[in-house]
Amino acid sequence: MRNRNDTFAAPCFDRFDEGGAPLTPSRNSGILYRGTGSIRRLITVSFLAALFAPQATGQERREPVQIEEAGNFRATGVDEVFDLAESVRLKHGNTVLTSDRVNYDRLNGIVRLFGSVRMIRETTTLTAAAAVYYEQDQRAIGAGQVKLVDALDGVVLTGDRMVFTQEPHLAVATGKPNMTWQQDDSRINIEGWRLEYYFTESNTLLKAVAKESVIVVDEGEGVTIYCDHAEYYKETESARFSGEPQLVKRLEGDEGEIVVTGNDIAYGFEDRTADVFDSVKVVKGTLQGICDTLHFDSEGQRIDLLGNPVIRSVHSEITGDQIELELVDGQVARAVVTGNAMGSYAVEDTAGTDQADRSTIEGRGMIVDFAGESVKTITAQGNAVSTYNPTTLESGPTGHNVVRAKEIVIELDGGELVKVNAGGGVDGTYLTPEDEDGNR
Repeated sequence: MRNRNDTFAAPCFDRFDEGGAPLTPSRNSGILYRGTGSIRRLITVSFLAALFAPQATGQERREPVQIEEAGNFRATGVDEVFDLAESVRLKHGNTVLTSDRVNYDRLNGIVRLFGSVRMIRETTTLTAAAAVYYEQDQRAIGAGQVKLVDALDGVVLTGDRMVFTQEPHLAVATGKPNMTWQQDDSRINIEGWRLEYYFTESNTLLKAVAKESVIVVDEGEGVTIYCDHAEYYKETESARFSGEPQLVKRLEGDEGEIVVTGNDIAYGFEDRTADVFDSVKVVKGTLQGICDTLHFDSEGQRIDLLGNPVIRSVHSEITGDQIELELVDGQVARAVVTGNAMGSYAVEDTAGTDQADRSTIEGRGMIVDFAGESVKTITAQGNAVSTYNPTTLESGPTGHNVVRAKEIVIELDGGELVKVNAGGGVDGTYLTPEDEDGNR
């Protein structure tokens, strides 16, 4: 059924809905043709009249659209408007247009297509419910469940509305747009309020730009990135995300997810790595890390925290010049700390524990092993020092133990010290509490 509210169709409905009586020449309306079986002969006559008509002053000559097929045809010689229906096929240079109904305004070089619209240009196919095509710049505007397939790069772009241009070779989709393409063994999916897709031959490094409420999914890696602006670069198979970007790594089974946030994220689709910059935070359940810069290797199962890195769990806090997190099946299994390594722990939640009441361990380097999201053991190496504040009891001393050695290994359970092993130049002392005058 024809929809008179169709924006593209409205100008042509009157032509298609007129009475079925044969049309004849008229002195006022010019030459008017209607035909069904002998369409090719009528088209030829009509085009001869149109081509010999004088061209408007200052109007550039352009290659007209060729009408190759149509089951029903009507045209006027005065305004050179062609109404075609039933399996219409047009050709313009290397572009082929097919549709159920067409209104072709030859003087203005505008083709309006309605119903089962298909536009084929080399390796690209665009389908839509309705479209407008402009001869001058070979631009097409599609509406109503628009779909563009770029067979060269395996990209599919969809949206409620799409503008497809030749110079630059670009497609812009709006109205719940979506873009998918196959990348190695994974499928990449992009959603946003506006998607701009640049074809391979375009003179640009960009492949696609997505804006506002952007969601990018790397299905094979279980990675989803949320942001307000994304740019995908075809030469490096990478993307840049800004506008409160958030990367979520979905873990298998019921292991939850790893969430990384920052001000800027760069993601490589080929090696599945992410670099996150400025005010970075990574969260896995109750385990949290903060730093200035983060490198996330999804395939290598490794997260590097650089620039003032800190790791916090419910009972512990780890700092150093650099921290590398090793993952096993998505779980944080170990942290390797280099340079000014220091750990602190307490039975109570560290967020509510005064720093002076915490026990500490430090060294030039440190290895932290986790059990789930809690610290299990800490191994400090190189001028290692462990300071232990025992739990305050109703009776007994409340001072703290200090152990120095080349290597110290402590075992924890819920932030409580279970065992201490020291090796190499061991030196231990016990310090009693200070009195009100600072004496021990």
